[in-house]
Amino acid sequence: MQIIQSLHRTGRRLRKGISHSLFILSLLAPLAFGIVWADPSSTPTPQTSPATAPAKPVTSAKTSAPSKTKAASTTAKTSAASTAKPQPGVMPLPTIVVTAATRNAQPVATTATTTTVLTHQDLDDNKYASVPDALQSVPGLAVVTSGNPGEVTSVFIHGLDSRQTLVTVDGRRQAVGLSGADDNLTNLTLDNIDQIEVVRTPVSSINGGSAMGGVINLVTLSGKGLTTPEGSVSEEAGSFNTFRENAQSRGAVGNFDYAVSASRQDSIYPALSVGTPGPFGSPGFPGQADQYRNTTYRGNFGYQLTPDIYLDLHSAYSNAYTSSPGIYLFPDPTASLLIEDWNLSPEVVAKVTDFYTTKLYYTRDQQRQATNDPFLANQLISFGSSPQGSETRLQIDTDSVDWQNDFQIAHNWSVTAGLQGDNRNYYEYDNVLGFRTLDGHDNNIGGYISSQWQPLPGLNILNSGRYDSYSAFEGSFSWRQGATYCVAPTQTQLHASVSSAYTPPSIQDLYVFNAGSPFFGPFLPNPNLKPETDLGWEAGVAQPLWDDRVTPSVTYFHNHVQNDIQNVRLPGGAFINENVNEVTTDGVEVGLQIKPWSTVTLQGNYTYLDAVNDTSHMRLIRRPRNSLDFTGTWNPISPLTLTLGGNWIVGREDLDAITGVQEDAPDYFLLRASATYRINDHVSIWVRGENLTDRNYQPALGFLAPSIAGYGGIKVSF
Repeated sequence: MQIIQSLHRTGRRLRKGISHSLFILSLLAPLAFGIVWADPSSTPTPQTSPATAPAKPVTSAKTSAPSKTKAASTTAKTSAASTAKPQPGVMPLPTIVVTAATRNAQPVATTATTTTVLTHQDLDDNKYASVPDALQSVPGLAVVTSGNPGEVTSVFIHGLDSRQTLVTVDGRRQAVGLSGADDNLTNLTLDNIDQIEVVRTPVSSINGGSAMGGVINLVTLSGKGLTTPEGSVSEEAGSFNTFRENAQSRGAVGNFDYAVSASRQDSIYPALSVGTPGPFGSPGFPGQADQYRNTTYRGNFGYQLTPDIYLDLHSAYSNAYTSSPGIYLFPDPTASLLIEDWNLSPEVVAKVTDFYTTKLYYTRDQQRQATNDPFLANQLISFGSSPQGSETRLQIDTDSVDWQNDFQIAHNWSVTAGLQGDNRNYYEYDNVLGFRTLDGHDNNIGGYISSQWQPLPGLNILNSGRYDSYSAFEGSFSWRQGATYCVAPTQTQLHASVSSAYTPPSIQDLYVFNAGSPFFGPFLPNPNLKPETDLGWEAGVAQPLWDDRVTPSVTYFHNHVQNDIQNVRLPGGAFINENVNEVTTDGVEVGLQIKPWSTVTLQGNYTYLDAVNDTSHMRLIRRPRNSLDFTGTWNPISPLTLTLGGNWIVGREDLDAITGVQEDAPDYFLLRASATYRINDHVSIWVRGENLTDRNYQPALGFLAPSIAGYGGIKVSF
């Protein structure tokens, strides 16, 4: 890996050699050049919005992805294809439309980001059970669940922390928990989902805090433009006493459209512990099962008020319960977690003129969490320690407003500008102590501007900047500059970008006090923390060959994080979070997409990652050095679809579940498969298998994942 090390050193020299003021100047320069170069006499091409888009069906992936003859999982190493009319001799790229990277619906090939799109067809063919399951097939991601489905799930993009990943639904930011990450990610289902966009580029300059690693955006289905309503009901059953039911419907009546879905999953996973006594007085509880129940609703409702004004309301509700019997070395028979989340988000989109569209949405999110662990409370009391945190009720209310304005200045230049703000109120009540251990609120407001400019056919230049002001700590400015270029004769696709980004401290870091235990603590809050900052850059190339039958690609990425927050032990034995670390993550993504026949699609991705704490000179935990994922889809006959996929995780470190010492974690290989048979246009049946090699593995040390499993289901469409 001498090349990687050389690129690493080059990145350090680049970071040190370019001043912050020069970046600000280069951010503004294209705006000035755009005014000079733009052709105002040309007819502007307005950006597509819900208020102005032509009414047409949006069934499955046909409107957002290539046909099924294209790759099952499209990894978009963005190219320089112009959004204007294709030039002579330039083959149009597949129209994969995304919104997460730039806030506007546009071909993924013009976003200057490393983005993977899992289309509706991908999700349906592979029969993924949940959003975390689907994310396992995305390169550059480490998806870590602490045991069985429903337990805490973390997503590390290019080695950056889980709380540095922004999760959105239709571009609307999802509320985060005390840790700063999306606590409800593990419970996100695929109900009513059209596609999943995963941006693996720092995009704080357009999406604000928590987008330092990237964005995971769930795009939901709509009934707009459907001439005939459609719906379905499905049932799946299988291993671990699992039953999963789903019903959904969508359509349009006059100017009104709707898309609604509801689902329920019930599972009972086996005990993590074999019942042997554990350390610290744990007697062992044979047969202690891990129950999981998840009820989810998601609904979109829209109304075309006038030809130029569109109103919509997005709504969602989830109620997820999981028992948490602890690590397999330290069984706990009573622990459980209940997360309830409801979300309402009205929006108005108005086409003011041919070149100006404005969007305004408001989101109200309320999340409640109830933890219950009387066994832990009794254990702590027996040791003479405070039982704080063993039985709590947490509530976080988040109000968000986003006002976005899109200007099509000329046919080759567009500008987006807007304001976005959040207000949070939160409290945590400790049932054992009998009072609130946390009670507060905070807010932020940010202003952003971005420019997309096409000075030459095939060349796209993107610039964006944003400033956020916070009530709890100092403000942050972030920016991004990117470019894409398509070499017309060979269709070689090039992209590169450099970004600054940031992640705000979490509520937990700033304000949460915990008395700890006889072995650890106490844990002190630090209200003086600063946001973590990142300077990242990436460059990539993709080369379609033989009429897109073979497409190799490679992308190099580099991130340097300063003010990284670390838990530090004070001389008196207490712990406190401080901005003490520098972190570097860099590596290479290599992809190969093959389409040997019209009925077969193969795709493989390899990621090399070097994620290091530059302060302690230790590798970051749960970030594998080498990861390989692959998917394959085969249609041997028209009604039958067969899929095969796998993940190979090699070279990771984690903390010992008992001692807390960092050590090498075992490698593991996972294999999954599915078969779907469409009996007719209305009925389909399927079977799927998970962990087919029956690997006994720990995604996080101390937490065993489920063993081999099989499921079967039926879907009736009407």
